[in-house]
Amino acid sequence: MSILEKEGLEACLFSRQDRKLINIKFMRGTAKVIATQDLCAAITTVIDQRNSGASSGPAKSGKTPTDVRNLVADL
Repeated sequence: MSILEKEGLEACLFSRQDRKLINIKFMRGTAKVIATQDLCAAITTVIDQRNSGASSGPAKSGKTPTDVRNLVADL
């Protein structure tokens, strides 16, 4: 990642002085290379969803969701 790309990504994540970045996770998916502008677009979408109160839905992993109750019962 170039210095310019790093600076763009940092600006996207940390430019809002009225909010504190506490915990953020990204799922890589199947892409071998993720463009900085694509990552910034994804971050912007998540911020817009959070600000509007809309749910982003379950993570798109391609796997069937696991019911935690069943997982615990199997332990």
